[in-house]
Amino acid sequence: MKGRLRVQEFMVLTPGGVPLFHYSVDGTRKMDELLSGFLTAITSFASEFGEKSVQSLSFEGSEIMYEQGDGETLFIFLVDSTAPKKVLRTVLKDLSRKFVIKYQEELQLDLPIEEAYLGFSDDVERAIVFYEEILTVTASLSAFVVPSIKTKALDIAIKTESLLDNFHRDFGNAGTRILDTIDSKKPIMTISEELGMEIDEAYEIIEYLVIWGVVNIARMCPKLEENDARFDAFLDLIGLPNKEYQLLRRAIPLCNGTRSIPEISERLSVTNERLYELLFKLGDQVAWSLTQVTGL
Repeated sequence: MKGRLRVQEFMVLTPGGVPLFHYSVDGTRKMDELLSGFLTAITSFASEFGEKSVQSLSFEGSEIMYEQGDGETLFIFLVDSTAPKKVLRTVLKDLSRKFVIKYQEELQLDLPIEEAYLGFSDDVERAIVFYEEILTVTASLSAFVVPSIKTKALDIAIKTESLLDNFHRDFGNAGTRILDTIDSKKPIMTISEELGMEIDEAYEIIEYLVIWGVVNIARMCPKLEENDARFDAFLDLIGLPNKEYQLLRRAIPLCNGTRSIPEISERLSVTNERLYELLFKLGDQVAWSLTQVTGL
């Protein structure tokens, strides 16, 4: 049964197209020797034009994604055409790295033995479970979540995953500026505004960091006290327009520190931006709870 990653099969081939390892979610095997040879030929063709490898091939309803390791070993996914490609590209890189490290001695043999690699099925299944949880987290990305850096994970990723090389190549200075601005307090909207960056660009960079497991995100949950005389006096002082005042009165019972901005906005039938702008005007009168988004 395919999960949210929509993976059908995973396969590892020698540079000459000899199968080393195969994993199928449902036990079927669509990527046979003929397809393996075809992929190897396509890779060789692409190399003639200065590319290390073709990264994907599309068919009706399915797509083949693959990565060429440092030793020219091919790592291949067969996935549904609707599969989340960004996450799967990271999964493929992760599995290729783990395979090469785990079987570095076996990969030096002149005559590959497929049985020697059977134990890698457990690694594949663990990776699928882990990245399906990551996918749940990235689905919660919005302008009103707060990113925070997982310092230890970032340090490990920089040392073992060549994360910074890929990060700088894909995002350049914009990625560095995002990393420097994340402080576990500012929502993505504020970060993008401070940097003069389009919100979609900020999303893409933070999504990349979440997929690599070096950034957490937390939902912003506002809390306002009902029947607070000091709060009522504060409202009289700032003089909210009538429409905003009416919206605030409707929002107060919902702002209990457990509901996020999108959840409250949906109940009030207003945009996230309008609600956040109103709450922002209240300054310290709003207490913000941060609820970490997990894949569970």
